[in-house]
Amino acid sequence: TLESIAPALIHEEGNLVKRSIRDLYGKDVNSVLVQGESSYRLAKDFIKMLMPSHAKNVQEYKDDIPLFLRYQVETQIEACLDSVVQLKSGGYLVIHPTEALVSVDVNSGRSTKERNVERTALKTNLEAAEEVARQMRLRDLAGLVVIDFIDMKQRKNQSSVYRTLKEALQSDKARTNVLPVSPLGLIEMTRQRMEESLRAANYSDCPYCHGRGKVLSN
Repeated sequence: TLESIAPALIHEEGNLVKRSIRDLYGKDVNSVLVQGESSYRLAKDFIKMLMPSHAKNVQEYKDDIPLFLRYQVETQIEACLDSVVQLKSGGYLVIHPTEALVSVDVNSGRSTKERNVERTALKTNLEAAEEVARQMRLRDLAGLVVIDFIDMKQRKNQSSVYRTLKEALQSDKARTNVLPVSPLGLIEMTRQRMEESLRAANYSDCPYCHGRGKVLSN
């Protein structure tokens, strides 16, 4: 540092491309697209060192349309900050993180294709269980999580939803502890805090109401 001529690099955090591959690459990833020749070479060399047989999965992106625009990445990030998550069946989730607890409400919405209320509730709840596990990973939700599923009368259906949630959480790197469906139709669980949640990282306290409301940070 003393012998260098300013401006000069004196400290560098772990490289972003290497960190992304290290933290996110897994057996369920089919390909990694990298825009920019220098970053592509870096990613290719890094994966060759870690898993030579997977080197073919790293490909350079050369299209004229920017990579994030092509795959609508920014739109997906905005969707991660929305409290309402739509399900394919027509139902939806409402996710509300608070200081010490995350509440998730499951609603059937337009999901009315099944022959009776119990079947509709089961189908929506099974889909919601998988989506809740996915959203917790995407949003880095942690601490106590209470999920209010649609009421089901049959015990076997409640057990089926519980098992589906447990199975969906198996791919989660964070430690989780899930309790069976309570008499009120709730599932209570805890999830280990790995890092700051997506909401906490992207929102700041509103300067006008002094923290009672949240606004997107710069």
